[in-house]
Amino acid sequence: RYEDATGQARNVSVWPDNPEGWAAGELRDRFQWTFPFLISPHDSGRVYAGSQRVHVTENGGQSWRAISPDLTTNQPNLQLKTGGLTFDDVSPTYAAVLFSLAESPHTEGVLWAGSNDGRIHVSRNGGDSWEDVSGNLPGLPPLGTYSNIEPSTHAAGAAYVTVDLHQLGDNRTFVYRTRDFGDSWIRLGRNLAQHTHSYAHTIREDPERPGLLFLGTENAVWVSLDDGESFEPLQGNLPHVPVHWLTIQPRFADLVAATYGRGFWILDDLTPIRQWSATVESSANHLFVPREAWRFRMRAAPMSQPEDPGAGENPPYGATIHYRLAGERRGGVRVEIENQEGTVVRALNGSGAPGLHRLVWDLSNEPTRLPRLRTPPLDNPQMVLPARGFRLLTESRPVSTLLAPGSYRVRLRIGGETHEQPLTVRADPEAPTGGAEIPEQVEVLLRIQAMVGEVGAMIEEIEWLRKQTGERRALGAALVAGLAEAASEYESALMELEARFFELRLTGGNAGQDTLRWPRRLHAKLSSLHGYIAGSDHRPTDQHLEVLALYEEELSDTRAMLERLSGEELTAFNERLSGSGLPPVVRTAPDDPE
Repeated sequence: RYEDATGQARNVSVWPDNPEGWAAGELRDRFQWTFPFLISPHDSGRVYAGSQRVHVTENGGQSWRAISPDLTTNQPNLQLKTGGLTFDDVSPTYAAVLFSLAESPHTEGVLWAGSNDGRIHVSRNGGDSWEDVSGNLPGLPPLGTYSNIEPSTHAAGAAYVTVDLHQLGDNRTFVYRTRDFGDSWIRLGRNLAQHTHSYAHTIREDPERPGLLFLGTENAVWVSLDDGESFEPLQGNLPHVPVHWLTIQPRFADLVAATYGRGFWILDDLTPIRQWSATVESSANHLFVPREAWRFRMRAAPMSQPEDPGAGENPPYGATIHYRLAGERRGGVRVEIENQEGTVVRALNGSGAPGLHRLVWDLSNEPTRLPRLRTPPLDNPQMVLPARGFRLLTESRPVSTLLAPGSYRVRLRIGGETHEQPLTVRADPEAPTGGAEIPEQVEVLLRIQAMVGEVGAMIEEIEWLRKQTGERRALGAALVAGLAEAASEYESALMELEARFFELRLTGGNAGQDTLRWPRRLHAKLSSLHGYIAGSDHRPTDQHLEVLALYEEELSDTRAMLERLSGEELTAFNERLSGSGLPPVVRTAPDDPE
């Protein structure tokens, strides 16, 4: 028993008598290597463990008491010394022992115990008395291992069991269900193909939807929507490996599979399986109600091992959204996220192929785009623009804001067809002040993001004006006296304003190091301030707001300057162009390919 407060682990064995080298029949209590133990779902201070008997402690292992007789066949020939060329007696080989143990999550005191020699018992009174119901399972050969017992969450007398007989040369799938405390059983999974790897290890019932079952066999995971009458494969990208245990994480509805070889696989979010029905099956298109999402911050590990082959993989961050399409492939599938004010804060493109699809919204709004530059860097006129006609200002990343917890709406658009479902995003309860400062932070971040977008748009407008002005200057130099000088003068004014937004000598090359050679300007400063504030769940500091006020003042000044340059000064320059027979310069750039 490990105590987290002290960091100490205490041996609390039920019977701490070293069994090594002793045959099972020579011991007082026979504990198989993977003997069953469980914490009561009704009382976390009550722990059960199984040898050939059921033991219980209610004081952290300080003392144990047996609450059952021997619940196995207790056949002496199953408890002899074992091994191959030499005797080899350690607990993995013990027989006539309990292999599975469970308490009903529905009704306290309903206990089930299964052995590895074909016995299953049930107690309805916390272990005061036990009933042998082993003879009630139809078609089950003797001496099977009850590898898993799953009492139902939804009914006191209901339970599911898997029985493994592969060590006796029988690889068939033996899965059973009872609804009357074991008085009668029905064999399940009769539609499963029988082969070398078809024997079952574990079965789980969904705690939310009655009759939704998950089955782990020697090489696959299966799902049943009809209480085990039939099973369908649920393999996905899980390798075909032995699945010895399944657990459903109740808070987040994730299915966790433990495979032979110490591998863990997680099927994140069982939402669409739980909601699957005949109506969904028959409908042309369907948007499932998303499970609630959690807005949290990833925590860095105290240490890490690079390229650790045993490291796991986290699921994508955010809200999972599932939809199903029927019929032929569709185009233009779009998923929109709408906030409480009715504003679409994010749009995602979805697959139009028939079948079940998953999208993940990262809880952020639509990111700003990097400004498109249509002129070469200052002092580097030899640089050639890409064929698309522009290069990107890469001094910072696109800016998006992790939005506040609250109520949202998911909208699936397929052509003219629309489906909607609500979505709840919750705050991390361990966030500073319980997340109370998040709305204030998000309000400021959205202001900064809007400023980043506005600066980007102003840069693009200036770049478009500069591109055209340079072209007119090249034409006018040969045609009209003085026009080249006028164009150069207007272009210099544009560049002087643009230099307040970013360093015009940035090339985007030199491994990104040229951003260290020149001072950061308004575009990069705004992006950085957004990142400074967004790094935690606290409200902005006073200094954050003080610096933001300076940026807002600077943006106001540059906004007025651009309005003059693209207004009256552009009009005057265009009049000069018109008088020279040259086309005017326009403010709006064409739509570029992405």
